[in-house]
Parts: sequence; C-alpha cells; structure tokens
Amino acid sequence: MTIFRNPFNLFITGIAAALSSCGADIPGPNIVIILADDMGWGDLAINGNTNVSTPVLDKFVKQSLSFDRFYVCPLSAPTRSEMLTGRYFLRTGVSSVTQGFENMRSEEVTIAEVLKENGYATGCFGKWHNGGYYRQHPLRQGFDEYIGFCMGHLGYYYDMEFIHNDTTVRSAGYTTDFFTDKALSFIENNSDKPFFCYVPYNVPHSPFQVPEEYFLKYRSMGLDSLLSSVYGMVENMDHNIGRILDKLSELNIDDNTIVIFFSDNGPNTVRYNGNMKGRKGSVDEGGIRTPFYLRWPGVINAGSTSQLAHDIDIMPTLLGLCGIKYSPENTIDGIDLSDVIRNRTSPFDRYIFSRQAFQDLNNCNASVRNNRFRLVRTKNDTLLYDMISDPSQSKDISDEESTVLNEMSLLLGKWENELVKGYKPVTTIEAGFPSEKSFVLPVQDAILTGNIKYSSIHPNQSHTEGWKMSGDSLYWNLNVNTGGNFLVELQYGCPEDNIGSEFILKSNSGYYSFVINIPFESVILPERDYVVRNESVERKWKWMPAGNIELKTGSEQIVLKLANPIAGEGCLIKAIRLSDFH
Repeated sequence: MTIFRNPFNLFITGIAAALSSCGADIPGPNIVIILADDMGWGDLAINGNTNVSTPVLDKFVKQSLSFDRFYVCPLSAPTRSEMLTGRYFLRTGVSSVTQGFENMRSEEVTIAEVLKENGYATGCFGKWHNGGYYRQHPLRQGFDEYIGFCMGHLGYYYDMEFIHNDTTVRSAGYTTDFFTDKALSFIENNSDKPFFCYVPYNVPHSPFQVPEEYFLKYRSMGLDSLLSSVYGMVENMDHNIGRILDKLSELNIDDNTIVIFFSDNGPNTVRYNGNMKGRKGSVDEGGIRTPFYLRWPGVINAGSTSQLAHDIDIMPTLLGLCGIKYSPENTIDGIDLSDVIRNRTSPFDRYIFSRQAFQDLNNCNASVRNNRFRLVRTKNDTLLYDMISDPSQSKDISDEESTVLNEMSLLLGKWENELVKGYKPVTTIEAGFPSEKSFVLPVQDAILTGNIKYSSIHPNQSHTEGWKMSGDSLYWNLNVNTGGNFLVELQYGCPEDNIGSEFILKSNSGYYSFVINIPFESVILPERDYVVRNESVERKWKWMPAGNIELKTGSEQIVLKLANPIAGEGCLIKAIRLSDFH
C-alpha cells in the first residue's frame, strides 16, 4: 500500500526524532554542497548524453544515492532560497531573479546559520543570488567566509573582481577554477573540525565563455558553438568537482563528509534532456527536474530511490542526517528524508508544487505532481499527464481523469493562494549600518525614468545608457539604519569628447550638482564569447568622487538626475557608492 503524506502538514516543530548517530560529543559529518547553474538533468553522460564527457560525476553517481525524481524551481534565486531555508521561495521574500526581487529576507534562518550554531565552520564560494546588501550578505546569513558574486549572473568569466567577505578580491584565470581553489583552501583550513562548504558554480549559465581546450574538443566532434560551449563548461566543472573530491580523499575525511550535487533549474537551451518536456523557466518536468546525488561513504548505500524529493527537503534532511535538533520559528515546508535515505522507512507519495518566478505574481504558470500525475496550469489551460505511462507529457488526460484533475487543481490553488497572499517583497534597500563601511547601489536596483535604458534585456550586470535629455533620472528606495553624511562616488565611463554633463544627486535632505569632468574610456573587455550574447557586454569602469550627501535614518530616496547634458551620449553609468564620511 502506498503511504501518502498530507501536503499541507508543512510545519516541522523540530527534528527530535532525527538520527542521533553523530552523538552529543561526536563531531557531525562535514557537508559539501555543489550546485550547478542552468545545468539540465541530461547534461551528464551517465544520464544518456552521448556527446558530453563527465567522468568525475559519472563515477560519483555510482558512489551515491541518486534521487530519480528531484525537483527545484524553474529559475535560480528561488531554488537557492528554498535550499538554504527549507521554505517555499515566496515565503522568503524571493519572487524573481533581478531588480531586488531575488532578495531573501534577512530574518530567514539558513542551514548555514543552524550549522554554525552547532559548531560548524561555514564557507560559500560562487554565485549567491539571494541579495547583496548588508543584512542579506552571506556573512550575515550564517557563513564565516564568502568569495563570489551576489547578482544573478556574471558578464565575464576571467580575471574578475569578486566580493571577499566585506572587501573585494581580484581573481586570476577562469571563474570555475578560481571558486574551486577557494573552496579547497577552506576545506584544508577547516579539516580538523566539522565544516559546511557550499560551492554554487556559475556554469553552464551564459554568457558562453569556456577555456579554449574544452570548446575545441566539442567543436571537433561536429557540435555547434552553443553546445560546444555548454558541454565544455560542464566538463570543466566536472574536472573541478574532481579536485574537491580528491582533496577530501587526500585529507582522509571523505568517509566523514556528505557531498551533494544538484542543479538550480532545467537546461538554459534546447538540448538533450531525456525527452522531458520543458527547459529553464518551465514548470513542466524538464524545467524543474534536475540531477541530485548524495554521497556519504560507509553510511549511505549507493543506488537510487524513487522517493519524490524537492529542494526544500535539503535543509531538514541534512540536519536529520547529522542528528541536529532544530525548532524553527517559521514554517518549514521541506520534509526530513533521512530515514528514507537510510532505508529505515519506505518511499512515500507526496505532492511537489512548482511555480514560475515572475515579478507579476498573477501571471505565473504553476504545476503539481505526485508519483503518477502531473498537473500543469497556464493562463490558457490546465493539463493533466500520467507521468508513468507518458513521461514526455505528450497526452493530456484531463477528460479521462477528471476527478484527479479537480483534486489536484484545488490543492494547487490552495497552495498558491497561501503563498501569494503572504508574499512580501524585499526590494527596499537596507543600508547605512554602523559597521558598514560603504555600500554600492547598482543601476539594476534603481528605477529608471525618461530615455535611460539598460544595456541589455537583463538588468543583472547591466549599465545604463541614453543619458541625453535634461531631467532623465534614476532613483533608489532605501531604508537607512543610521543616518549621516556620506561620500558619494560614481562608477562611469565617458570619453573625452563627451565630458561636461552636469548631474544632480538628491536625497530627502537636499541636493547638490556635480559635473563629469574626468574622461574615462569604458572599453569592452577582450572578446571571449563563443556565442552571441544577450547579456550586457562587460567593460572597464572608473570611480570618481561626486560629493557628499546627507541621509536621514529611515525611509530615503536617492535620485541621480541629468541636469545639463552636452550634445550626444553623455556617459555610461554603472553604480554609485556611498561611504560614511565620518
């Protein structure tokens, strides 16, 4: 008989029944979570892809427990917030991937915070994508060390400047190699105590840049530039994962380390994905089913499980495996699957809910599935599929299974209504904390007016162009923790022929004007793309002092307005930076 779990029994009062194998005085296992970005289930050779080479992960799969049906969100930031908190993304304040809608509530309790409280060293190396301001920063969300970037994607994958805790660091070489280097240092430095190492890579997300040797390998096989880039990025990541696994073995701690690998959503292009319907952004099977492998040598048996699992399960399951008791103040939506993993209980049926991540909450496709059926609701129709007999979702069976259709529709509607009703965005910028030496306001988090436009359809990593008309402006909404007098700097580019435009910088307390009178040629970085990008090009930028501004405690609005333009394009603007003048 199939055991069925009530999908709305969402609140976990604690993990009192969790396994106590770690013991009160015995250090718990180390944890390494490796997260790919935009990698599909079908991007592994072991999953039937005859074009890609992934020897490390293929071997890792054979050593691990594989979840045959593991689900995430259709897009990046929601998946990350769910994994970190065990809560549905809308509960965490996340609803999309840019312009502040990717920001996670600073009040959320992450798995890193719980592990840190239980004696773990914690480090994160790579793409964060859940907010970059002071209280949302990984350092204030449970991590002892962070090196990476907080936006949704990078514009360039070589020799970049990254956040290192509350400062910056310049990388050398390819990004995936760099993040791996930093993760290896963290593991080595903390190998004598329990650690949590989170490695969220930024590949195979576009732009499609990869070391030439990997690209040429796949081009020589006859693949086009897009697939050659994607599979080259995947193979390079596979190599770097091998470096992490080798380090654990070298330090003789692999038997006491849980290693997890998965991806944040389905593939970002149309490519082999096991004949599943949908890709990144879709709530169909192919958009939200990703590989998920868990290895703990000598403790967890290798093999596979048919247990339906979701990214919200990662936090409670890991705490269960480590024997860590946790009594959350907020609703935990995930389920502790540690007993299933240890074969102490049988797999059970459940509902897996999914929703698109758009800023317009009333225009999102959604789906729900259990072991047999998947219901998909769009603005045009509601379809039902038998995922056992029709895993490619080729036939709608709504008419034949009208009772199931109605039951699942009601459950999906109830789930959506609860989350949408309680959703509160975190788009107001929290800044000006006493220990915050400076903060950057990128144009992606501003509201544009007039003729100003982003340099790409993707605000992430974009700059602003079109500063031509008097009165054109952009502004940021802030909540200032501690008011004061701040030094303002402008990140810009402006050729010598175009200097001289006058700008006004305004807060609630007053305004002043300044002139861009220092030329700087914002050159585009050397061409490394193998596929024409739709992201903004990456450029060199300059900071120039722009004066001082008074900010009051509480609600503030900072406005940057073009007051007196010169003829033609005045400049390119990337961000402003505020530093405490005192």
